[in-house]
Amino acid sequence: MSLQPRNPNNRLSAEHALFVGSSGSGKTTAVKQVGVIKATDQVALFDPYSDYETLCGREVRRYTSLASFARALYSARAAKAGRGFKIAYSPKDGANQKNLEAFSKVIWGAGDGLHKKPLKVIFEELAKCVNTSGAARGAFGEILTGGRKFGLHAICIFQRGQEVPKTVMGQCSIKWVGRQERKKDAAYLADELDLPVDNIIKLPRYHYLMKKSDHNIGEFDTGKLRKLAA
Repeated sequence: MSLQPRNPNNRLSAEHALFVGSSGSGKTTAVKQVGVIKATDQVALFDPYSDYETLCGREVRRYTSLASFARALYSARAAKAGRGFKIAYSPKDGANQKNLEAFSKVIWGAGDGLHKKPLKVIFEELAKCVNTSGAARGAFGEILTGGRKFGLHAICIFQRGQEVPKTVMGQCSIKWVGRQERKKDAAYLADELDLPVDNIIKLPRYHYLMKKSDHNIGEFDTGKLRKLAA
């Protein structure tokens, strides 16, 4: 059965985000700290290695069965109160393309352009689950290119820009860049995201650049993560 979103709403804004940085740069901590997620948000997580026990002070409910995850997600979305939740799918066989696509199909079916709350969707270990640096395909690609009008906000997390589809770079209006281990990786991100390569190269651990859709060309914010969350 094909799952489909409901009530397309072109008045909704695009709020996809990406977090890119080498291992240990603080990507997962940044998701928790820089304001893209709040305690009252409705959040679904593709979390293959159980990196999130809590999120914004809320317990993350975890499912290893896709069917159980889907039932929990759809039930929470259908609740009239529209309360926040944090629900994760952690497949037993980890991060791979099959699991990403299955998760994305469930998410796509949960989209609703007239829902009280957007559904924020965290994609951890993204590079391990895609096989192209070209256009994103399947339900994951649909979320990136068409999710805006169904209230779906993708939050994509990965280490190197070359490892993920260019669709991610093009569709994300919030771009967080942490420390890169190699100059060629920094150069790639500088070119794709229109950020100064020297600033990326010089980033110490846990420092970052962040660019948003309301920035003018060449503008970006800088910051340092607080003490890392557990």
